[in-house]
Amino acid sequence: MFTDIEDFLKELISLQHELLSGYRIDIVYKRIDKISLRIPIISTLFIDIYANTDTKRYDFSLIKDNKRIFGYDNLGGWHYHPLNKPDNHIKCKKPSLRHILKEITVAINSLEKDST
Repeated sequence: MFTDIEDFLKELISLQHELLSGYRIDIVYKRIDKISLRIPIISTLFIDIYANTDTKRYDFSLIKDNKRIFGYDNLGGWHYHPLNKPDNHIKCKKPSLRHILKEITVAINSLEKDST
């Protein structure tokens, strides 16, 4: 996906401004080749993101009540975990960062509709 953490972070921030503009990105930790981020949505809902450019490992999880409810990762090959069926692994082609964040935004919007 990326060869440099700074490039990953730059694109993520750009997409966050476009797709998740009402939310901030918190850096949990950052090293030369890896980063862990959190985007709080509400107190019980947030996005966790992990990237390691050395091992090429990526993980994007939507967490509700401290449980993953949706996500994408590439452990064992790219796959996603459908909304509210996080134990399912559905294989997919390597998604773009834009695609992943759009899908997470759709999942958040779906949760907001369900709560009204």
